[in-house]
Amino acid sequence: MKVDLKYRNEQDKCYGLTGVAMSAVILDIENIIYSISLDSDAFNSVRYTPQSFVEGNALISPRNVLEHNVKKFRLTMGMILANILCRTYVLDGKFINHKTKQQFFDYFIEEGKESCDLDKDEVSALFNKNYDYFQRIFSHPQVQSIANDFAQNLTENRTLTQSQIITALQSLNSI
Repeated sequence: MKVDLKYRNEQDKCYGLTGVAMSAVILDIENIIYSISLDSDAFNSVRYTPQSFVEGNALISPRNVLEHNVKKFRLTMGMILANILCRTYVLDGKFINHKTKQQFFDYFIEEGKESCDLDKDEVSALFNKNYDYFQRIFSHPQVQSIANDFAQNLTENRTLTQSQIITALQSLNSI
């Protein structure tokens, strides 16, 4: 299943990156983002720190590798959903319809099977938990205000480093 995640314009990209940055702070993984940039192409807009990538290690048990891969899949799913929901809820002021939500679900079913050998029920549990969580977050008026402020900051500065992201989003901790 091919899901179109392309940005419509720079503002759409800005809110997508805002969602990614906010999800990293919310999920307490902001240390994996080195920087975000509006001036990079879509696939290179988020630069990750070297510690965000784990190399294979023959001493790690298969179970631990699987747990790591599932955790990484869950976090990646959250960041992608935050990108989409921030663009849709905050920028557009709309909700995602059932058909579109189903397309994203189908996409994650394929990704979960490919990256972690998860079955549909396992992906469904992860998807529903992530989707419901970020839907509540991005529909919250205070969060939307923080997102708008962050997007304006990103538009003005074009690139934000990890420390700038953390500083700009520290108010999320009080919600």
